[in-house]
Amino acid sequence: MPGKDVSDPKGHWSCRYYSISLPLGEGQGNVAALLRHAADSIDSLTEAGELEIVGLMYTDGEVNEYGEWPSITVFYNSGQ
Repeated sequence: MPGKDVSDPKGHWSCRYYSISLPLGEGQGNVAALLRHAADSIDSLTEAGELEIVGLMYTDGEVNEYGEWPSITVFYNSGQ
């Protein structure tokens, strides 16, 4: 599935996205585990059909009683 040309400032394009994090509690800040969790979620989406990942965004600004609670946002286009 060819992507849109993002270098064209007049072009309009969109994609789907979701954010994923580890469960609240001990270990919620484990970045390596979060990356594996995000990869597993992408694999699950790929099993459902054609998928093009257009970007990933790591965020670590949320803090709670267990410490930092990072998340990853996955931006994608789907053939469905």
